[in-house]
Amino acid sequence: MRAGPALAAAVLLPAAGCAPDGPRPLTIRASSSSAANEPMVRGLERFGEELAGATGGRIRVEVYPNNALGNERDVLELAILGAVELTAPSNAPLATFVPEMLVFDLPYLFRDRRHMYAVLDGPIGRRFAQPVADRGLVLLGYFEAGLRHLMTRDRPVEGIADLAGLKIRTMENPLHLRAFEAFGASPLPMAYGEVYTALEQGVIDGAEAAPSNYYAKRFHEVAPYWSEIGWMYLVSPLVMSRRFYDSLTPPDQRAVHRAAAAAIAFEREEYQRQDEAALARLEAEGVRFSRPDRGELLARARAVWRDAADRVDPALVEEIVR
Repeated sequence: MRAGPALAAAVLLPAAGCAPDGPRPLTIRASSSSAANEPMVRGLERFGEELAGATGGRIRVEVYPNNALGNERDVLELAILGAVELTAPSNAPLATFVPEMLVFDLPYLFRDRRHMYAVLDGPIGRRFAQPVADRGLVLLGYFEAGLRHLMTRDRPVEGIADLAGLKIRTMENPLHLRAFEAFGASPLPMAYGEVYTALEQGVIDGAEAAPSNYYAKRFHEVAPYWSEIGWMYLVSPLVMSRRFYDSLTPPDQRAVHRAAAAAIAFEREEYQRQDEAALARLEAEGVRFSRPDRGELLARARAVWRDAADRVDPALVEEIVR
C-alpha cells in the first residue's frame, strides 16, 4: 500500500497507549478532511466527549481537521496500519478497499434523509461490517456529508442544458464522474484543498458541495451561483483501526460503540442544522440561488444506475430503492 507523506508525520506522534511509566490515557487520533467548524469534525469531537465520559478520561480523542494527517485515502492506509485510530472519510475512498460499498455513490440513490438513515442503520448498512473488518478496519456506523448541490463561478445552472460542457470538480470517484458526464458536464477529479484556487483561476467552472461546506470553505466568494440540484446524499462511514480496536478490552470496545452511536446521531442533526443556517447566511451575502427541475437529471441518473452494473450489484440497488 502507498503510505504517502502522512505516514512519516503520523509515526512521529506518540503511539496510542504508550505508557513507559505506568498507566496513562489512551489517545485516539481522529482525522477529517473537513474544516474545524464543520459537522463531521464536531461529530468526532462528540465521539471524544462521550468516550472520555464513559472511561473516566482514560481514553481521549484528538481531532485533526483539514486533512492535517493526510488525505482521506492516505489516512485510511494509516488506519489499516494502526498509525491513525479513527477517521470518517467520504464513502468513495473507503470503497477503494471495500468495492461493494461504492453503491452508496450512485446519483439520486436516496429519496430523502429518512430513507438514507433507514438503509445505513438497517441490515444493508450493517452487512458491510465484515468486508470492512477483512480490510483492517472496524465500521462503527455512518456519518452523513449532506445533500449535495452545485456551485458555479460565471453563470447559474437553471436547467440541465446549462450544464453542457461545464468543467465541474468531482471527487475521484467513477460513479460521480459517470453521473456528471450523464448530466452533460465535463467532470474533473481534483483534491478538495485545490478547489478554491481552481475556481478563482477559472480552471474549473464549478463544483458540487453541501451548503455547510460551500459556506465554511468560502467557495461562494469565487463561485457565487448556487443551483439546488440535490444530486446526492453523501455517505461518510465512521471507521476505526482494527489493530487499535482489537487492543481494547471488551468493556472499552462497548464504550467505543456507544460513543459512536451518540456521535452519529449528533453529527446528522448538526449537518441539517448547519445546512439550514448556511443557506440563510449565503442568501444574506448575495449568493444567487436557482432551483432547476430535477426530472431530466433523475432520468439520466437512472441510466447511470443501469450502466453501473460493472461496479455495483443491481440486486443491491433494487433492494435499496424499493
